[in-house]
Amino acid sequence: MEHKLTRDEVADRVSEAAAALPREECRTCDCFQGFLTQLELDAETDVSDITVRWKTDRDQMHGCLGCDPCPPGSAFAKYQKETRGD
Repeated sequence: MEHKLTRDEVADRVSEAAAALPREECRTCDCFQGFLTQLELDAETDVSDITVRWKTDRDQMHGCLGCDPCPPGSAFAKYQKETRGD
């Protein structure tokens, strides 16, 4: 990835994904948690203060619940396509 995300870009993506969560259980889904982790990795600076509200302990995480559609999974897939230039 060439472009590192700014704090504002991370905050916007987290807000959009969190607002689209269809169920409370989606907060601890590995789709959403994986997206948060990827954003942290791709940020130009430490953004843990932005993501901490949404992060969960590994032992609290669970696999995808199979929501159709899966908003956090869709947001993650869209982000991956954008960063790869697809």
